[in-house]
Amino acid sequence: MATYPVRFEFHCDNETLEFIHNIPRHLITADAQASREDAGYIDQFARSLRPIIKEHEPACRAASNPLCIICGSLMVTVLQTPMSWLHKVEDPFVVVLISGICGKGECEIKMRQEVQETMGELVTMGQSHRPSESGGGKEVLPCRICGKTEGTMRCGRCKVVAYCGKEHQKRDWNTHKRACVSKEG
Repeated sequence: MATYPVRFEFHCDNETLEFIHNIPRHLITADAQASREDAGYIDQFARSLRPIIKEHEPACRAASNPLCIICGSLMVTVLQTPMSWLHKVEDPFVVVLISGICGKGECEIKMRQEVQETMGELVTMGQSHRPSESGGGKEVLPCRICGKTEGTMRCGRCKVVAYCGKEHQKRDWNTHKRACVSKEG
């Protein structure tokens, strides 16, 4: 399989970490809209990025504030949210937004809502690394039960967790309902 070197920028609290990784060449496409709507492309994108993101998690933790960005408790985990600019074929890159959280469900929900808002702003602002065309504004969310990314649907209330179907949503509800909160609420 043909690969292509792509720049990855991990935006942490204290610094931006940059790395180069080879990813499958077919993920680099000038058609940003089609790639955002193609479930197969999204699944391949997520599978290709997962090991890269996992590899750099320790460095991201070290470059982040040790406290939860929401409640101020000790950070337990970092959310790593990739945004693709692979449609910029002359200089494709991926930005990964890093957010340290304590591990409480409600902090994760609030942080993911803030990240979604930030992603929307980055795409529409068109500043510096941010293209005016909508290239990277869709967060890829795997099913909370099985990890599948293809065809997942977001929780209708909080909009930050996803499921591949009603069965998995029902299975997770007893856990998720404690943290599920509407952005307005």
